[in-house]
Amino acid sequence: MRGWVRRTSELHDELAAIADVPASWWLVAGGAAAVEPMRPRAQYVISDAAPAADTFMATRSAAPDAPIRDAIARAYAARAAIRALDGKLPDQPLAVTIRRTNGSGARTVPSTLDVAAFAFGDRVIAARLDGDDRALAQRLAAGASEPDLPTPFVCVSIGDEPLATARHGHRRAWQDGAGPWLGLSRSGDLSVVSTCHLAVDGYGHAWLTSRIAEEHAPHYARAPHGLVIACPPLPITGEAIPLGIAWRRLHAPGPRALPLAYALGRVLHRAAGDPEARFSPTFQIPVARGPKSDPLRARRRVAPSLLSLRFFRGRPEPYEAFEARAKVVLAREAAGHGLIARLLSAAEAAPLSLAWKRAALSTGRPKWLERMAEVLGGRACLSRIRVDFPLAPTCAVSSPALLASDDDPLGACVVTVIDDGAAAAITVCGSGLAGTDARAEALIDELIELL
Repeated sequence: MRGWVRRTSELHDELAAIADVPASWWLVAGGAAAVEPMRPRAQYVISDAAPAADTFMATRSAAPDAPIRDAIARAYAARAAIRALDGKLPDQPLAVTIRRTNGSGARTVPSTLDVAAFAFGDRVIAARLDGDDRALAQRLAAGASEPDLPTPFVCVSIGDEPLATARHGHRRAWQDGAGPWLGLSRSGDLSVVSTCHLAVDGYGHAWLTSRIAEEHAPHYARAPHGLVIACPPLPITGEAIPLGIAWRRLHAPGPRALPLAYALGRVLHRAAGDPEARFSPTFQIPVARGPKSDPLRARRRVAPSLLSLRFFRGRPEPYEAFEARAKVVLAREAAGHGLIARLLSAAEAAPLSLAWKRAALSTGRPKWLERMAEVLGGRACLSRIRVDFPLAPTCAVSSPALLASDDDPLGACVVTVIDDGAAAAITVCGSGLAGTDARAEALIDELIELL
C-alpha cells in the first residue's frame, strides 16, 4: 500500500509540473501506479497500424519521363534497400507486411519481398518481381494483376499523389486488413516514401529513404524502355486524413532541439489564447533510448518525452531554467524512468486487450479520453533527427496526436528537423493551428523568428 501511495504521488507531481491538472487526475496517477509493478508484456502499444500512424519522407527529384519504367525501378530499389537494412534496426524488422485483426491488434508478418503492388489510377495491380521486367511493364500497362499472390511488401503509385494525404500511399494495396507498410509515390517535384509507424521509426525511415534513392539509379538503367503512357489521376485513399504541410531547407547544422522547443512553447502558448496560463500546452520530444555509449542507440525506436514551457504573468521562464529542466526529463525518458516511460509501462502491463490499448492512444480514441490525450499526447511533437548518412533536404510528415474538430479547433502540429550535417530541413504539418499549408508555413516563420 505504501509503495502504491508513493508511486501515485510521484506520477501526479510530474503531471502537475507540466500542466494545470484537475483533482480527477489523481485517479489517472493512481490507476497507473496500481498496474505499474505488474510484469510488462513487452507489447508495442503506440501504434495499431491505423491510418493515423502513417508517415512520409520526401526529397526533391525530377519527374520521370517514363512513369512505368520508373515504378518498376522503384519497386526493385525498395526490395534491395529492405534487404540491405533488415536486421540493422533493433525491434524493427523490415522484411514484413502488416495484418490487422479485430480484437488482437496489428502484427507484422514475414515476407519474402517477391510481390509488389502498383497503383495506377483506380486500379491496383499485384505482380511478382521475378526479373522479367518487360512482361511486368506490359502487365502494368494492361492493368492485369497476377492471381493468388501473397500480400505485397510495397505499393508503388504511378502518377501524382496529393501531398496532404501522401503518407497513406502504401494503403492503396491494402485488402482484407492486410497490406504493405511501405509506399513509394510522387507528389509534384517530390519523391515520397510512405511508411506505417508500426514498422519503422524516424531514423530508420530516413535511412530507408536514403537507401532507396541510392538504389534507384542502377535499377532504372536496367528497367525496360519504350513504354510511355498517360497516367490517370490517383483517387484519395480510403480513411485518408489530410494535413497542412510546409517545409524548407535550412543552413546546416539545423537548430538544436531545446532552443527550438523553447520557441515552440511560446508559439503554443500564444495559439492557446490564454495569456495568463501558467503553462504552455504540453508537447512531446522523442528521444533515443539507452545510454549515449550504445552504438545502436540512434537506430532504436524513440521514446516520447513530455514538456511544457512555464509562464509568469504572460512572460516565459528564462531559457536556462527550461533547458535545465528539459535535460533532466529527456535523460530520464532515455533511461526508461520518466513519466511517459512509466505510463507506457503501466499500459503494457494492464490486463486489457492490445487492440484496446492502442485504440486508446490513437486519434480514434473514445471521447472521454480527449482531455488525457490533450495533456499526454500534447499539442505538438518536436522531432530532431540527426543522421550519419547522406540525405538530401527532406520533408518529413506524420500525424499529430490531436486532430482539430468543431469542439477543438486548435488541434496540434508536428515539427521535424532532419539534419545530416551537410543539409538540413524543417517541416511543420498538422491539423487546426497547422491545418492548411499557409498556416504551417506561418508556423515555420514564427519558430525561426523566435530562435
